[in-house]
Amino acid sequence: MTEDREKLIRRYTDEVWNKGNVDLCDDIFETHASIHDPSFPVNGVKGIKDQVRQLRVAQPDFRLDVHDVLVAGDMTATRYTLSGTSKKEFRGVPPTGKSYAMSGMTIDKWQNDRIIEEWTVYDLLGCLQQLGIIPEMAQMSTNA
Repeated sequence: MTEDREKLIRRYTDEVWNKGNVDLCDDIFETHASIHDPSFPVNGVKGIKDQVRQLRVAQPDFRLDVHDVLVAGDMTATRYTLSGTSKKEFRGVPPTGKSYAMSGMTIDKWQNDRIIEEWTVYDLLGCLQQLGIIPEMAQMSTNA
């Protein structure tokens, strides 16, 4: 079961986030899974699909690379890097034409063979700084 969950996480990442095959979400998540994203509201499987579609339109070169997947009981933890180029507006974030790379981690709670709850954190501040939306600390101190 441990290897199966790791394979599912890696497959989900590649198929859904990197290739845009959002239908696979139906096989990975319970329909009413609770998704806790600190920056953008995500309501169940439909919310995940919407977020993926919107993000891939806004950043056509979006990429999510998994570095580690840990499995313990009914939980998995995944460490990854996200990257892309801001081409169109995404949930209120204006396009800048700049690229970014940021780290993130997700913890998933499983019931049987599906994710029922997910908590995710990522370096949105660093991303917004790379995109030029928020000034970096060094820039802020020289402008003061």
